[in-house]
Amino acid sequence: MTDDFPFLAAVAADGAAPYRLLEHLNALGVSISRSTLYRRVGELVAQGLLRETKEKSERGSRPLTLTRKGQARLGSGSVRVLREESLASPLFALAVAAADAADDGETEGILRERMSGAARQLTRAERADTAAGDAFWASTERERRVAHLKADLQWLQTVVARRSAAGPASLAA
Repeated sequence: MTDDFPFLAAVAADGAAPYRLLEHLNALGVSISRSTLYRRVGELVAQGLLRETKEKSERGSRPLTLTRKGQARLGSGSVRVLREESLASPLFALAVAAADAADDGETEGILRERMSGAARQLTRAERADTAAGDAFWASTERERRVAHLKADLQWLQTVVARRSAAGPASLAA
């Protein structure tokens, strides 16, 4: 994995020690080995994107924080992920969770665009569902797709509404 985004976003969302970042990434469905994580964290610290704090965690390692340079890199990575990744992608969820640290004013607009796109897809899927007289399995697949689109749309509406009501700091809550 050469993309820094998952590491920077996990630090922004959690700010934990490396072993906790591994748990966080794996829980989101981002598969990464312990050795890869520790190697990338070391490289990101050397590049000035992350820094270790002075206090130690319960396991004796030092929690990580983003530097200004790391926040800038996270911001550009977040915009890319929010625009390009599937709504079902763990990277998309990670970008939403880290949006407070990365926000450069584009996040809400991108989320609104994605919400509009999901609404259009839902409309097309529902129309196809009512017009189809297909076999049971084709109909079942369309129903599943409609249910997923409804859930994605509801989630995006909640995120955008929370952000609009309370400002950027509310996005990751």
